[in-house]
Amino acid sequence: MTRLNEVGEKLKDARKAKGYTLDDLQQMTKIQKRYLIAVEEGNLDVLPGNFYARAFIKQYADTVGLNGEQLLKEHSGIPDTKGEDYTEKVITTQTRSKKKSNGMMNTIQDSLPTILIVLLVLAIVVVFYIFAFNNSGENTQPVINQEETADDQGVEVGSNEEASNDESTGNESEETNQNEQSDETPSDTETDENAAEEQQEEEQEEGLTVSQVSSTGGETTYSVTGTQTPDQEITLSAEGGDSWVSVTVDGTTVDQQLLEAGGSLTAPLGEGIQTVTVVIGNAAVTSVQLNGQPVEPAEESANAVRQELIFEFE
Repeated sequence: MTRLNEVGEKLKDARKAKGYTLDDLQQMTKIQKRYLIAVEEGNLDVLPGNFYARAFIKQYADTVGLNGEQLLKEHSGIPDTKGEDYTEKVITTQTRSKKKSNGMMNTIQDSLPTILIVLLVLAIVVVFYIFAFNNSGENTQPVINQEETADDQGVEVGSNEEASNDESTGNESEETNQNEQSDETPSDTETDENAAEEQQEEEQEEGLTVSQVSSTGGETTYSVTGTQTPDQEITLSAEGGDSWVSVTVDGTTVDQQLLEAGGSLTAPLGEGIQTVTVVIGNAAVTSVQLNGQPVEPAEESANAVRQELIFEFE
């Protein structure tokens, strides 16, 4: 008897011990009856793939009271879930993202000298403008010789002193107003910095944008653009029935479980990720949200029970 047959016999005995029929188990796990029979008989060629072989065995074991994770570890003959196609896809995505990042950094480095020169010229122009504006209002008027005016024209010295004081007060007020206006006028450099900060805040508030790239019915690929944050997450919810789900980030499974009706799973993704793969066993009752944003299913997947969603982060 092979290892797979041993696993099938253990599961079958546990099911009978619980008093479950195959129909009962199909209703509880949402796994088709023919797949349950294939698991019990060790005939894994009937199953859709290696991933489902391990997933169905684990879910079967957990439902009949066995430790599914321990059962998989004890029987090394069960196929691994990582295929060559998935590995090649992850490597291709990571290589493309790294090339894009390197190109952007090279562009910034090439433009850095020009940016520094422009900022230096702007600073010089602003300083010259402020200096010229402050000096434009200064009026140097000749001092009136009060004694000569009084002797030659017969004007009282007291009147000349009052007039001189009024003119001096007027000049001081004008210079004060000009200095206040100069202080209130923002420089071009400060305006550019404020505009850059506002633009950065707007980009951060926009969050991630999810766009559908392609779909074959059972598998849908999405492109995710925008600024990644350390607290980004994905949430799966089941309404109206049970659903088995799993979340894989850059080739590592971070969570997988059977969601009962009304239950949900929230998996943290972290920052700087490349690919997130979500597998849903009962798509009709399962909804997906990325950072609180609902992910719309593809039209081609309307009749598909099993769904695989691939999110590629740009």
